[in-house]
Amino acid sequence: MKQYMYRILVVLGLAVWLVSCTGTETLIDDDPGNIPEESTPNGTGNIFSLAMRIPLPKDYMDTKAYNGVDRGSISEILIDGIRMVLYESKVVKYCLDLDIQVQPENSGFKITGGDLYNWATDGNRIFIQTTARTFERGNYDMLVVINPNDSIEAKTEVGQAFTALDAAFNTAGMYRSRTVSGGEGTYEEPAYFLMMNSQNLVELVPGHFYATKEKAVNSPAFINLERVAAKVTCDYKGGTSTKSTAVAPYGRFVMLLDYNNQLAAPWGDDYDIPEDCIDCPVQGCNGKFNRKTKQCSAKPYLHTYDGLGLVSDRVRYMVATDLTWEVDVINKKSYWLRHLTYKAGGTEMEEQGHIDREYFYAEDPNFSALSGTGETNLKNNFRYISNSNELIPGASGSTAKKLYPQLSGYKYYNYWSWKQGDTQPVYIPENTMTQNEQKKDVVTRVIFRAVLKREQFDMSETEENPTLPLKSVEGFFVFKGGNTDIENYKYNNYNKDNTTFFILRPEDVAIYASATTTEHIHIYLRDGILEAINQFKVDNPGFNFSDWKNEEPAQSANLSFYKNGEIYYEVPIEHFSVSEAQGVGKYGRFGVVRNNWYKLNIENMISIGAPVLPEPKSEFIEDATRSAVPETKSNANILIRNQSIIF
Repeated sequence: MKQYMYRILVVLGLAVWLVSCTGTETLIDDDPGNIPEESTPNGTGNIFSLAMRIPLPKDYMDTKAYNGVDRGSISEILIDGIRMVLYESKVVKYCLDLDIQVQPENSGFKITGGDLYNWATDGNRIFIQTTARTFERGNYDMLVVINPNDSIEAKTEVGQAFTALDAAFNTAGMYRSRTVSGGEGTYEEPAYFLMMNSQNLVELVPGHFYATKEKAVNSPAFINLERVAAKVTCDYKGGTSTKSTAVAPYGRFVMLLDYNNQLAAPWGDDYDIPEDCIDCPVQGCNGKFNRKTKQCSAKPYLHTYDGLGLVSDRVRYMVATDLTWEVDVINKKSYWLRHLTYKAGGTEMEEQGHIDREYFYAEDPNFSALSGTGETNLKNNFRYISNSNELIPGASGSTAKKLYPQLSGYKYYNYWSWKQGDTQPVYIPENTMTQNEQKKDVVTRVIFRAVLKREQFDMSETEENPTLPLKSVEGFFVFKGGNTDIENYKYNNYNKDNTTFFILRPEDVAIYASATTTEHIHIYLRDGILEAINQFKVDNPGFNFSDWKNEEPAQSANLSFYKNGEIYYEVPIEHFSVSEAQGVGKYGRFGVVRNNWYKLNIENMISIGAPVLPEPKSEFIEDATRSAVPETKSNANILIRNQSIIF
């Protein structure tokens, strides 16, 4: 998918079944087996059994032993508390804390408890059924809460009104954590996730209550559960066609060296031979130029690179490495139960019993009228990344995750500062908005940080697998202008929308900044460079071009200064694809809905990114060029929303 963006989140897990806090029932059968099919309730007694359905990604479920579970999935299904609440006339009549647990065991899990009657799985879901118990026969509305926190427990005690659930809760209580030891050491990971009804309260009628325990467990009432949290993961997988600039693959960018007067050029031999100019052009010579020595390998011929004349320019290659990511604009408020709203397209309202989950959206407490309301109000409702250090793993207060490329034929693994990326997902609360609120200051996004480093070559004739570490890049300028004819000026870098830019040395820009004419400015850059520099001076007064090493990153419309090779990308999380939303910028294009897994995959790195952490402004997101290829769907009840990213 050639989309700008993302991938997103599924939640794994199990739910549990309900047991009373006032006593236990005798198990009829403690051997896990098949759960009865849902049937029309026709009971004539007062005995009731419940069966819960909890979605699982099919990829992770082979057998009841839960073979092949990926990291984190066991924690996502753990249960140490279940509350069943029965409302009569919208007031709690029964509140039962059930004795059912799902706990880790070796590489899998175990399900136990005095209120457990049976459990099974069909590969997509786990079913957990309670023992049968006696109630007063009647009409009820049922709520099930898995891993309840103190707040929801207080709101569901006997005598509490259903309206107590209308209040938004602090999303910090969506899960707890557990200590895990593995190949990456000992760490804390989210676990014991809050789970609740997937839609509204479930209606129980007198027919759900049977005359005997046997009939009750053979005809349980069913309920669908879902996690209140969503999940986000990121990868850098790309493909065999992964490109960055017009001539450089795999996240490589071209820096154009100096001005047109080559005799006065100060770079000496500190430049690279473009890959398309390796072959010696001298008639009758079949040699190749060494990228380090700039000499032809053929005998008896020996040519300097200058023998190529004006075939190409002096360039340097830089590679984007050390990618990290963090989620930004995180909702601080959520409803206990998902508030149903219009589905994809914005014309049909979701109702209880609808099963086309890939088209569901939600309404959260911050659904409208938040964008542009001021820093104080926004920070009361959302958590923002406040400092670029939060994108640096190991920095104080940072929870940033390290990526590692999984590219086919990628030759720059050894240029990265780490040899293994982080595998932990990030769990975040629901965050949705009206169509006219799809703006950068309220839409959940992922911020990526990369570090450009200078490519090097050894003495070999061809350099398929560079072994030398990349040189650090102290600083550079990006100029959005110059000659835009990529065919003739191929050392332009180009954005995903086919606009072009040049990466320039600060030393060269310092020379240009003092120029009054374009005489010695590189011919590729003459169109607009002086105008861009003048505007940069207006926007960044006091910037010292000659002392750029002591300057901070700075931006202007067509010229920006980058420090220490650092570049930043923002990726708003998409919910519906363009086709599902029925157009660019339409209802539901962006947002995060509970119990969805948003999976982001970086395919191409073309655009250079921003020199500083992108500001979450009150401006619409959907003005960038994107592909309208639909997302890949999962046939499981937990939705996996894949978003491919082109920077």
